[in-house]
Amino acid sequence: MNQAIRAEIESKVEAAFSIPVCFDNVQDTPPARPYVVCIISYNETSLPVICFNGEAMEHINGNLQLSIFADKAQGMGALDSFAQDGFRAMNTMYDPNSDAKVKCGRISGPVTVFGGTEQDRQVPYSLVTISCPFTARYDG
Repeated sequence: MNQAIRAEIESKVEAAFSIPVCFDNVQDTPPARPYVVCIISYNETSLPVICFNGEAMEHINGNLQLSIFADKAQGMGALDSFAQDGFRAMNTMYDPNSDAKVKCGRISGPVTVFGGTEQDRQVPYSLVTISCPFTARYDG
């Protein structure tokens, strides 16, 4: 069940972006910038709900985080545009015809990181992160 929910989220995220998307625990070396890192965490992996007919349905609560990396000192236009792609993916995540039904909640961000310390200024990229909680269930 978690695999179907993860697949639903990852496919929608990948379709929303025109740049490479890296998924947690898949690639060791990230591609050339710009790229997106998609992290899916499960806060509660099983939340049973009793239905009227006596059957149970399982709900999953989680968090979706998208971090977009781009070269530093190139302006905010690209990062803002990619963040909008992420917003669009989150806002259109629910598909009533899918067996894995994922509903995203309130989106936090975009939070931009440029680097304020001397050590951070040596990093050759800037990033913007957006995240949202989600609830999901699998009807398959």
